[in-house]
Amino acid sequence: MIATLIRRIRQNHALEHATIALLSQRHSNAQMVGFSGPLGFTLYTNLSMQEVYPAVQEALERLKRGEAALAYHPNCGTNLLTAAFLTVGTTSLVMQGKPSVSRQERLDRVLKAILLNALALLLAPRLGMLVQAKLTVDSNIGDLEIASITTDSGNAFRRVYVQTRHP
Repeated sequence: MIATLIRRIRQNHALEHATIALLSQRHSNAQMVGFSGPLGFTLYTNLSMQEVYPAVQEALERLKRGEAALAYHPNCGTNLLTAAFLTVGTTSLVMQGKPSVSRQERLDRVLKAILLNALALLLAPRLGMLVQAKLTVDSNIGDLEIASITTDSGNAFRRVYVQTRHP
């Protein structure tokens, strides 16, 4: 049961990313943020339903045809969390030790932390994409279908909810 729940979240995450990728290609002024769950995904966007609906449909079709690259997005929260984990981890490792050290030792630790954080930030995008592929996104969406697409209008952004199902 838990494995099925996680798989559905990962598949919906893939459809969310593919939709965002297509919308970004078509609308240079698009502003979007998405969140996926086991029953679908939500987009907050400045785009209209008439712009979003066909992109969701096409994203589903293209993923089913095997266009896996659409499922992985460089601006995914997974990448941000990977970068945060790496920088916090490297800083913690470098800064641990005796609290009462000389001024020079503290400065050396800070400089090492800066250097390692720069390295971590260089590695984070590639590692984040790997984390997406292994943990948070499943581009093999199988028999996933769109059950409904609904919208609520907000002031600057509308909420578009894409409900999915597995027959």
